[in-house]
Order: sequence, then C-alpha cells, then structure tokens
Amino acid sequence: MITEKPPIFSALVFLIALTVLLAPLGRASQEWDVGNYPNPTARDYRRCSMPTTAKICDPDKVLGEQVRYRLNHELNQLESRTRQDHGATFCQKKGITGAMAIAKHVRGGSDKAVKNMANDMLQSWNLDGQCQKAVVIVVATEDRKFWVARGDAVPVYAQEFTDIFTQQKGLFQTGDYQQALTNVLQKTWELALSKQGPRSQPEPPGRGGGRGFVDPGPSKGGGGLPSFKFPKIPGWVWMAVLFVVIPLLCCCCLCYCCCCKKSGGPSSPRRQTPADVDSGGGTSRGGGGGLNNFLGSLGGAGIGSLVGRLLSGGAGGGGRGRRGEGIERGGAGGGQQPYHPSRPKDTGGLYPEAKVHDEGGGGGW
Repeated sequence: MITEKPPIFSALVFLIALTVLLAPLGRASQEWDVGNYPNPTARDYRRCSMPTTAKICDPDKVLGEQVRYRLNHELNQLESRTRQDHGATFCQKKGITGAMAIAKHVRGGSDKAVKNMANDMLQSWNLDGQCQKAVVIVVATEDRKFWVARGDAVPVYAQEFTDIFTQQKGLFQTGDYQQALTNVLQKTWELALSKQGPRSQPEPPGRGGGRGFVDPGPSKGGGGLPSFKFPKIPGWVWMAVLFVVIPLLCCCCLCYCCCCKKSGGPSSPRRQTPADVDSGGGTSRGGGGGLNNFLGSLGGAGIGSLVGRLLSGGAGGGGRGRRGEGIERGGAGGGQQPYHPSRPKDTGGLYPEAKVHDEGGGGGW
C-alpha cells in the first residue's frame, strides 16, 4: 500500500529544488568586472546608489547611505588636500583625484582579478588623462580583496599602498569598512605631502624697480631703518661749481661794490638826518637797495636750486638712470620708502616630477 505524500511536502521539495537551480544565476548577477560595473562619475550614478554624480560606487549597497556620503566627501578632500597652489603649471597645482568601487564579488575573485579590474577602471573612467594623478580603489567584501590602481604621476607608489593596506587589515577583517577606507585615504594624502621637496626661497627683485619680495636685512643704524648714505655727486656738478657758479658770484660782488661807491661814497656831502630814518632810508640808498634785492633774489634762487640738485641729484636728479638705484639704497632726501610685501609662507616644494609606472598595491584579508 502506497501512502500519498501531503501536497505541502511536495511544494516544499519543489521550492528547494528551484532555489538550488537558481542559486548560480543569482550569484552570477553579482559578479562584477570593468564591463558591467557602473561609473559613478558619469550617467550611471543611480546604479551606484548615489543621488548625483560622485566618486564612489556601491551597487550592492554594502555600505550605508551616510557612509557612502562620508567617503565621497573624503575622496573630494583627497584632491583638495594634495593640491600645490604654488606650482607653476596646471599639473603641478592639481591634486590627486580618487574614485572608489565597492562590490560583494568580482568575476574570478582572485587577487589578480581585483587588480586587473582596478587598473582597467583607471583607464576606462579617464579620471585624469592629462596629468595622470588619479587612483581607483576596489574593495570586494565577499572575496575579501582590496586593491589600489594609480596613475604614473601619483607620488605614492605600489609598495606604499600595500603597506597602507596592511596597516588597516584588522579593520577590514572586523567589517569596519568605513574606518578602514577613511584611514587609507588619510594615509595616502599624508604620504603624498611628505614627498614634497624643500621650497627654494624667492629671488630678490632686479635693480631699479623696488617691486616684488625684498628681504630687509639688518641695517647698521639699528631699529630696522635704512642707514643714511651721502649721495654720490657727479663730477660735472663740481666742474659747474668751480667754473660757472663761483666766477658768477665774484662778478656780482664786484658790480655791487662799484655801484655802492658811486651812490653812497665819502665824496657825498650829505649826511643822514632823522627824516631819512623815518622815511626808510631816503633816496640815497634806493639804488643800492634795489640792486641788492635783485642780486639777493638771483643768488638765493641759484644757490637754492644748486643745493637741491646736489642733495637730490646723486639719488634721483643727477641722472635719470640712477633714480631706481637711489630708492634701493635706502633713499636720501626723505622720499617715499620702497614697498616691502609680507614674506610668503613657505608651503614646501613640489612632488617628484619623474613618472613611475606600476599596477598599484593591495592584498587580501
């Protein structure tokens, strides 16, 4: 006698068989490679579980929403923290661009498969084709694999990325992916900044301009003020004084003496009276006084102009080509002091210029 099996038992057997048959198909749908993995920097950001274009992709939703946002922020900070604004070219100024791909399973599941996927993403996503300062981090949680592919100009190299991963291996083993990946990014930019060489000091400006950075050294006069130096008088000034000014003054003196003898000499019988004192000197002194005023104004203007040229000519008036030199020497004559901008902060040198090609670093846990 054959007993019939209850219908519920048959349905349970059918469901178990169907699950076994569909399990490989379900697993195959989660195998990622460079061909089917979405690009978060392009139009596939929604498949990456991100609301807009980003630098992190997590189609399997291994991480929480807030964790993805936090890591995306850290990836943006990686580029800003590794910038060199004092660089001369665009590529010298640019920082390291980073992207991150999180998955449960990579097709093949081996170290080589994850490494190839990371390097293929670095090429196909074209994060920085011009300067080659980009990294792609791939994490396969079920395969327990980690890899960083790097551009040739990234100042952190393959073995150094492997060492960084080794330091964080314990966090990967406990499943604390957020802290582990945050530490990887932090160690990356810290190591990159340590590669900057010493920055050369700015050169002093050319003579005559007084612009740019000037290092005001200690002066002999003390107090930080420039010491006074008597201006150098050109030779033609001395020649003019000896052969023009002095003879002219002698002629003026002789003319004045001759005029005084003719107008007010001892042959004049008239003596000065009180009325002359009240009237300011009378007519007998008028001729000599007018000539005296004329010669005094002429001599005062000439001597004043000469003294002004002597004091300012060596620094600025003695020759047009020496004006900048007088300012640079500290300025004789109380002119405006040269502009001294504040010393720029020494932010270090630049990353090594040599490009190094390798396949990156990482490992498994």
